[in-house]
Amino acid sequence: MLEDIKNLLAENSGLSGVFLRNLVKEYLQTLALSFLYSRKEYSGLIFYGGSALKHCHGLPRLSEDLDFVDARGEVSLPALASDLKDYFSARHGLKVETKIQKFCVLLKFPVLFDLGLAVRPESDLLFLKLEVYKDISFCREYKTEIIPLFEHGESVLVKTFDLPTLMATKIRAVLNRRWAKTGRKGEMLATVKGRDYFDLMWYLQKGIEPNIACLENIPDRKELYSRLISAVKKIDAASIKYDLDALIADRDYVDNLSGNLKQILLSRLKG
Repeated sequence: MLEDIKNLLAENSGLSGVFLRNLVKEYLQTLALSFLYSRKEYSGLIFYGGSALKHCHGLPRLSEDLDFVDARGEVSLPALASDLKDYFSARHGLKVETKIQKFCVLLKFPVLFDLGLAVRPESDLLFLKLEVYKDISFCREYKTEIIPLFEHGESVLVKTFDLPTLMATKIRAVLNRRWAKTGRKGEMLATVKGRDYFDLMWYLQKGIEPNIACLENIPDRKELYSRLISAVKKIDAASIKYDLDALIADRDYVDNLSGNLKQILLSRLKG
């Protein structure tokens, strides 16, 4: 398995280390999805978030975590962690440590040294997080669909929300996420997650209309776009670039997009 990953890295040599780490994560995500949706006890999980857009709909950026909704409330996180550990070891020969944190399972793969993506005294661990939420009370009127994936030699049928509902969950992140990143000296590096606004651009370009029923206290499209415009006006190019540099290979594109994303979004929302 590590040889397959090394070949993948060789095909993308010259790119930044942080991007290559996320490329490996995406490979491991495919393996995790293949396992989950081949098992009856996990096949009811609803895949969503940026990773769902990437794997199921071709979103042109990498993602870091796997996000699911356990609408049935049947999944045991300790059992999930144990099953994933056994799967990666028995099926792929990969050692993995697991840790449970509230609503997520954290997988820790000691592979970075072997892959040439870290050197001592850095950590050897590559982290992959699976977040499993049980509360979907904010959205009772949603649809799901089954999407076939064919990636890295794996064939899997994934259960996910339809695109209008996926868009609504992204809009919730744009409007409600409170996040900031500071440097070692306390300097502000980013005030928003650029991926949220990149994904919003993708939805708008595709002409997708969000599932308003999943957006609290937003009665119609006019009110929604008004709130989105207010949020977009606050973003800055440095924050967009900081986040997207790790998720998109073309650095020139990221540089150019970072300075123009605000205007692109505003023109779409006001149009």
